[in-house]
Amino acid sequence: MADYQPMTLEQRIAALQAENGKLIDSNNALTQTVIGKMGEINHALSDAQQDISEAITLAGSKTDQAILNFADSHSDLKVSYYDQVAHSKASLGVVADPEDESRSEWVLVPTTSLGYHIYPTVGALTKIHLVHGYSYSPGYSEAPQYERDWSVTYMQFVFANSAATSAEINEQLNANSVSVRSFGGWWNGASTGSIPVLRFSQHHPYSRLFVRFINRTYAPAATSEPPQNIVEFGGNATFAVDRVINYPRIEV
Repeated sequence: MADYQPMTLEQRIAALQAENGKLIDSNNALTQTVIGKMGEINHALSDAQQDISEAITLAGSKTDQAILNFADSHSDLKVSYYDQVAHSKASLGVVADPEDESRSEWVLVPTTSLGYHIYPTVGALTKIHLVHGYSYSPGYSEAPQYERDWSVTYMQFVFANSAATSAEINEQLNANSVSVRSFGGWWNGASTGSIPVLRFSQHHPYSRLFVRFINRTYAPAATSEPPQNIVEFGGNATFAVDRVINYPRIEV
C-alpha cells in the first residue's frame, strides 16, 4: 500500500480552482438552456396571442356580417296590404268542398284596398297578420251541450295566383304534402302566423290571399264523431286581415 502523500497548499488551491471552473461551466450551460427554452416559450406565446387576436377579429367580422345579413333579409319585403274588414263563412257565402264536406272550398279574400297583388317568392317565409281570428263552438250553449253541434270552425290561408281554383290549390297542397296552419280561437285578439305560397305556371303570376274554413271536432265535446258539414255546423268564424308579408331572402 502506497504511503499517503498529503497535497501541498498550492496543489489544493489548483484542485479547487479546477473544480470551481467545472461548476461555472455547468452553470453557464444551464443558463443558456434556460434562456433558450424561455425564448421558445415566448415565441409560442406570441404566436398563440396572434392566433387568438386573428380569431377574435375574424369572429367579430363574421358576427357583423351575420347581423347585416339578418337585417337585410328582414327588411327585404314583399307586402300585400288588406283593409282589416271582418269576413265570415256567412259573408263569403262559402260552399262545402265536394271532396270533404267538413271544409269549404278556397275563396279569394275580398279587399277594398290597394297594393294586395304581389309576386311572392315560393319557398320563402310568408307571414299573415290578422287583426283578429275568432272561432267558437255553438254546441257549448246547447242543452245538453254538444248534442247537435260538436264542431268548431277554423280558418286556413294560402297565397297563390289570383286565378287559381280551389281544386288546383288542393291538388298542389296534396302533391307536395304541404302543411297548412289553422287560425282562430275563442278570443278576439290579433295574431301572426306562417302560410304557404303556391305557384301555378298556367296562370298569371299576380297572387293574392285565399281562405277556406275547416271544421274540427271540438275536444270538450268528448266525442269520436267526425267533424260536421262546414256550412251548417261549427259556428260563424270570422277574421280580418291587415297584411301578408313575403320575405324572399328567408328560405323555409
